[in-house]
Amino acid sequence: MGSSAANIAKTTITNSVKSSGVQTNRNAGNLFRDEFAELMEKEGYDIQKEVYKKTPFGKRYMDIEVSKNGKVLGGIETKVGGSRYLPAQRAKDNWLRIMEGYKVNVIGKP
Repeated sequence: MGSSAANIAKTTITNSVKSSGVQTNRNAGNLFRDEFAELMEKEGYDIQKEVYKKTPFGKRYMDIEVSKNGKVLGGIETKVGGSRYLPAQRAKDNWLRIMEGYKVNVIGKP
């Protein structure tokens, strides 16, 4: 195999492994989100998942939005393992809190 073909194959394999890892992390995150949402529902809260919020910093999808008796209480961002709460997420969440009174709580699972 020529040098160029070998580099293409190596890049393709590397990208495939990275994509596989990202998908595995996403699946674990979705599972944790769903488990936590179920616990909240058992406690009597109304739950919506992946709720879109508009901010001047871009779109924000809240993992879980929590309501009780028709009143939205806020959102929950779920994190698994080494998943980070990124600065862009913090900026959007701070804007939601300050401008709309929408509190976001971050919960994690090792």
